[in-house]
Amino acid sequence: MKSLTLGLNFFGGHDTSICAIFEDDVYALSEERITRIKHDAVFPLDALYEMLRYKAIDPEAIEKLCVGVATKAFEKRIFNEYAYEMTMTLRDLLKGDAPELYIKDFVQKKAALQQQGKLSQLAFFAKSKAGRNYLKMQFLGKKRTLHEIIREKLQTIFPNAQTEITFHEHHLTHAYATYYASGFDHTLVFTFDGEGDGCFSKLYEVKEGLFHELGSSENRYVENMKQYEFADNGYTSVGNVYSIFTHLLGYTPNADEGKVEALAAFGNHHNRLYDALVKSVTVDETSLSMQIDTEVLNAIFAEENLKVLFDELSKEDIAAAVQKSTEEIVLRYLQTVKQRYPLERIALAGGVTANVIMNLRIFETLFDEVFIVPAMGDDGISQGAAAMEHLQRHPEQKATFRFPMMPYYGSAYTREEVEQVLKESGLSYRYLGEEAPLKAAEMIVEGKIGARFDGRCEFGPRALGNRSIIADVRNKEIQKLINKEIKKRPLFQPFCPSMLAEERERLFEKAYDNKHMTIAFRLKEEFKDQIPGAVHVDLTARVQFVSEEDNPGYYALIQKVRELTGFGVIINTSFNKHGRTMVLTPQHAVRDFIDTNLDFMIIEGFYVKRSS
Repeated sequence: MKSLTLGLNFFGGHDTSICAIFEDDVYALSEERITRIKHDAVFPLDALYEMLRYKAIDPEAIEKLCVGVATKAFEKRIFNEYAYEMTMTLRDLLKGDAPELYIKDFVQKKAALQQQGKLSQLAFFAKSKAGRNYLKMQFLGKKRTLHEIIREKLQTIFPNAQTEITFHEHHLTHAYATYYASGFDHTLVFTFDGEGDGCFSKLYEVKEGLFHELGSSENRYVENMKQYEFADNGYTSVGNVYSIFTHLLGYTPNADEGKVEALAAFGNHHNRLYDALVKSVTVDETSLSMQIDTEVLNAIFAEENLKVLFDELSKEDIAAAVQKSTEEIVLRYLQTVKQRYPLERIALAGGVTANVIMNLRIFETLFDEVFIVPAMGDDGISQGAAAMEHLQRHPEQKATFRFPMMPYYGSAYTREEVEQVLKESGLSYRYLGEEAPLKAAEMIVEGKIGARFDGRCEFGPRALGNRSIIADVRNKEIQKLINKEIKKRPLFQPFCPSMLAEERERLFEKAYDNKHMTIAFRLKEEFKDQIPGAVHVDLTARVQFVSEEDNPGYYALIQKVRELTGFGVIINTSFNKHGRTMVLTPQHAVRDFIDTNLDFMIIEGFYVKRSS
């Protein structure tokens, strides 16, 4: 191989990632899957090295390197040339003697350190060799633009390559990722996130690979929101409002918005917060943009008003107001769009489109076909940037290029690699080969909770069967059991089902063949007591419909469950201990199996059972 096309989310506050497009394959990986720090923002060098290892690429043999980077505004941003090394050193220092460092711990410890006086900070760093090295890098490191730093890092990895680096507009990279994964030819594309290149949303009409921008919604500055650094220091949006309330409700912003979405189902949105939030955004029919009303938001986020609000309303009702207002704002906007552009398809991307109930409302109300790219957040902008670079060099493919429908874009591991790890672990195991899915099905039906590790890992936040915890949906206590004993997260959070595609019409009121757990559907009421583990309190389920061609081994497992129970449905949640990211490697799988209360694990044909 002499040339390589890369897409990078190299910096952006969260979810850095890489994506490479080859003649017959796509590889994509988030940095968090290596570091196991959720939503990691560090430069994705480990992910890049893992791609080179898995694809057996000699970086010294690369002569031409074509790199697309999101986001355009970051190109000239100034950093210390040792920014990456300083971050990794600081993590080690803050971890101390702890076995690992979780993102929440890192954020809290870093903030506490920054609040200390300058002398106290110097004393902290000066007491260790690593700390003194940190100070040396901090004071002696030269200032570089992000463009220069990326070039220097890549030159070190690919010493013989002629490197071309292009920074691409944030929302356009989102749009390319979802359009070229959707399989749609002619469609609307709607991007929706917190902020990117000054905007929180863009709208496109795309036909045969030609993108036409129809509308753009800009972030606006709100004085009373400037204290929230994680939400762009006051340059606000619908998504940033959601993240701030995630924080105010006691959860981690830019990570736990799904908890607020789940909590909302227990609340009543008919309150003054909902009324104010709905008024905070108007739709400009001429420019097809959402306009932020800064006065309304300034009033909502005044400190005295927030205190009264949280005294007056329950957490559930606040969550319901935030969730429902987000839905209504988006529906009002897209209704206006559809009056001008009456298409029946829409493809979505951006962090806010991880909201599966909002996506359900869009499907039920406005569009016959809705596609959400599996890596809808900022991890996915590397995918879009890679597509842009690829198509700049192959314009003849603009109408025909497509990403594989199933996002199994990451690394896989051989039987030999897995067995070596199992031998070293001391766990009891045996090889079952093609019988492993059937054994897993039998264990699930017996009431056991297990994990499945098979093939290439998923790209994006959802486990789609290859790095999944699996269980029986018929047990009405299963959600509480997994939340309490294994995932160790709030008991109100639901788990999502994987089910055979042929079960769709039998079990759901209205649904389409969504393969990626990116939208919820409403379960028919007569089944709520038969498969209670598959449904939330509001009778919705964020489902993955599985066909044999998508994942033969996973399909066989669920098919066996159907033979044994009458329902081709299982619980599927990401394989990880609470606080860690979804497992990537066999080493991760063994560690998280040991550290949780899972009963068994199926890993590349091996059956591993927990000792008594």
